Amino acid sequence: MDLKQELNTTQYEAVTTTEGPVLVIAGAGSGKTRVIEYRVLHLIQNNIDPSSILLLTFTRRAAREMLFRASRHNTQCQDVDGGTFHSFAYRMLRKYSQSIGLSPSFSILDEGDSEEAIQRASSKHGVYEEKPGEKKRFPKKDTLKSIFSAVINKGFSVAETLNREYPHFLKFSPEIEKIRIGYEEYKKAKGYLDYDDLLIYLKSLLSDETTNEKISRRYRYIMVDEYQDTNRLQGEIVFALGSRHNNVMAVGDDAQSIYGFRGATHENIMRFPKEFPGCKIITLEKNYRSLQGILDVANPILENMEKKYPKRLISTQEFGGGRPIMNYFANAYDEAEWIAGTIRGFLAKGFPPDEIAVLYRASHLSIPLQAELAKNGVDFRVFGGLRFYELAHTKDVMAYLKIIANHKDELAWHRVLTMAEGIGPATADKIIEEINSGADMGTAMARVLGKYGAGHKYSAELKKLITFLNAASDKKHGIEEQLSLVIGYYTPIMEEKFDDWPQRATDLEALERLITHYHSLKEFLADLAIEPPEKRGIDFKTEDKSVTLSTIHSAKGLEWGTVFIIALADGYLPSQFALRDSAELEEEQRLLYVAVTRAKDNLWLSLPMETERADLPRVNKLCRFLAAPNVLGKISEMGGNY
Repeated sequence: MDLKQELNTTQYEAVTTTEGPVLVIAGAGSGKTRVIEYRVLHLIQNNIDPSSILLLTFTRRAAREMLFRASRHNTQCQDVDGGTFHSFAYRMLRKYSQSIGLSPSFSILDEGDSEEAIQRASSKHGVYEEKPGEKKRFPKKDTLKSIFSAVINKGFSVAETLNREYPHFLKFSPEIEKIRIGYEEYKKAKGYLDYDDLLIYLKSLLSDETTNEKISRRYRYIMVDEYQDTNRLQGEIVFALGSRHNNVMAVGDDAQSIYGFRGATHENIMRFPKEFPGCKIITLEKNYRSLQGILDVANPILENMEKKYPKRLISTQEFGGGRPIMNYFANAYDEAEWIAGTIRGFLAKGFPPDEIAVLYRASHLSIPLQAELAKNGVDFRVFGGLRFYELAHTKDVMAYLKIIANHKDELAWHRVLTMAEGIGPATADKIIEEINSGADMGTAMARVLGKYGAGHKYSAELKKLITFLNAASDKKHGIEEQLSLVIGYYTPIMEEKFDDWPQRATDLEALERLITHYHSLKEFLADLAIEPPEKRGIDFKTEDKSVTLSTIHSAKGLEWGTVFIIALADGYLPSQFALRDSAELEEEQRLLYVAVTRAKDNLWLSLPMETERADLPRVNKLCRFLAAPNVLGKISEMGGNY
C-alpha cells in the first residue's frame, strides 16, 4: 500500500516515524484513529513482530476498532497486543506477580465486592454504630469506594478529596482514613485486588529491574491513545514501560484534556517530551470535520493559555461556510423555547435528527429545554445522565406533588410511603387500600390515621407524612409554594438517601424555577409526563434517530452537523466552582474548545441574560472565553429576543 496516497503529510510523518519517542498532537477532527491504524500496519509491513507491539487505549472497543481497521489491510495486525491499561495490568500481574511478593492466585474484586469489603472495614471500625437517640449520617459504601479511588488516581489525601468533592463529609475525615487503611489491610490479607489496585501493582511490577527488563524486551513498540486523559499513575506506567528502548508514541490533544474530575492530569501530555528526551513532536492540524468558520472560533479560544502546544486547525473543506451565530435571550426559558422551535423547523425541512445536538456544561441546564422539546413533540436522547424527569430525586418530589393533585394516585403513594422509615411494599399496599376508600383527601387521611396512626413501629412517620400532605394540599397555597413545601419536607430524606445530595439539590432548585411558568399543578405535571417516543407521532422512533442533548464531557469524540451550545455565561461555563483554581479554569477553557469543535456545518451559541442562581450576579456575563475580542469578532451576533 502506498501510504502517501492514503495520508496527508503530517499523518504520514507520524505513521512512518517508528524509532524513538514521538508525541502526536492530534487536533480535533484531524484523523487520530487513522494515524494509529496505519502506523500499526506500517510496522508490520516492515517485518516488526506484531506481538512486540503494544497499543494502550481507554476502552476495549477503541483498541478493537483500530486493530480491526488495520487488519483489513493485513491480517497480522490482529496479533498486536491491544487493550486498556487495566486489562494489560491484569495480564502482566498474572505472569509476574511473584516477583513483587503477590500470590499468583490473587482475586479481582468487582464493584459490588469492593463495596462489601469496605462495609466490613467500616463495621470493624464502628462507624455505623449509633448512640441511643443519635442518628449518625455517614457516607455509604459506594461513596467511600469513590473517595478511595480518587485518593489513588488523583494523588490526594482523604481530607483533600473530601474538601474538593464531599465537603459535607469532611468532619468524618479521620474515620474515613481508618476505613481506607482497614480496607487495604483486608484486601492484602485475603489476596484481593480491586480495579485501582491493578495500576498500583503494575507500577510496582515495573519498578522491579528484572521484570521491567523482561517486559521491555517483549514490547518494543508502544502506542498510547488519548494520552491527555491519562492519570498520574498511568503516566508513570508509560514512562516505566518505555524508558529502556524509548520507542513510545503518545497520541492525544492537550486542548481536549477535560477529565480532571476523573483524575486525568493535563501535565502528563505536557511533560512527555521532558520524560523522553529527543522526543519528536508532530502536530496534526488539518481538520476533516468542520467548516473553517467554526474553526475560526475554536482556534483563538485557547490563544491566551500558557500551557499548550501551539496549533491552528485548518479545514480541508473548500467551502468555508458562514460564521457561528450568537443569540441573547431574556432567560433560560426563552432560550429553550427558541431552540426547540428552531429544531422543530430544521426537522420539518428534512434535517436528520441525529445530526442535531444541544450541548451544555451541566445536566441541570437542559431542564427547560427538555420540557420545551417535549411540548414540540421532538424526540430526544440524553447523554451524560438520565433525562431530568427520570432522576430518582426528581421522581420522589413529583410523587408528593401527584398526591396533592390527586389523592388516589396509587403509584405516587407507593413511592412516597416506601420512603417513610418502617414501611415496606406490603404495608404500603394495605395503606393504599384505605386511601382508595376515602372520597376526598381529608376523609382518606382520616381513615388511614384511624387504622395505622398508632400501635405500629411506623405510626409516627406515617402521621408526620399525612400531616404534611394535608397541610400542603390546602388550596390557599399557590403551586410555587406547594413545591417549596414538598422540597422542604423531602430534603432531609434526600440527605439520608443520597451521598451526593448537594448536587441533587441543584436539580430541585431548577424545578422550582421551572414551575413559575405554570398556572396550575395539573398543567405542570402533565407537561412533565413525557410520553414514550412511539406515542408522539414522530416519523423517527429509534434512539439513534433522535436529537441529542449532552453534557460537553459526554460529547467528546462525537460530532453533529448542527450544534447548539447553551447557557454560555460566566458561572455556568466556566463553572463557578472552577474560578478558585487556575488549572481548573484552564480546563473549562478547553471544555468550550471541545464543544465548539463538535460542529461540522452549523454552530449556534446562546446566552440567557437573567441569572437564576443566588450565588451569581443578577445579570449574566458572556462566557469570558467567548468575550475576548479575537473570538467574538469571529461570531455573528443576531440578538435573539432580548
